[in-house]
Amino acid sequence: MTQVITATFVDGVLRPEEELTLASGTKVRLLLDLCPEADLNSAEAFTQLDRLCAELPVDSLGSRLTREQLHERR
Repeated sequence: MTQVITATFVDGVLRPEEELTLASGTKVRLLLDLCPEADLNSAEAFTQLDRLCAELPVDSLGSRLTREQLHERR
């Protein structure tokens, strides 16, 4: 039996938007395909992340390694 359902991933759990007609303990195979609206949310999240990185830069205040130090092999 094959069913196509829409679900939302919340706190590590997939929550179906409709009731499933499965007995408790039934094993299923999942093929995940992001819905188009999820792609928009991802793009928005990256835009917000870029904005935050620009507003709050991280500076370690330490000295930077030279190319020779970065590629030193022992």
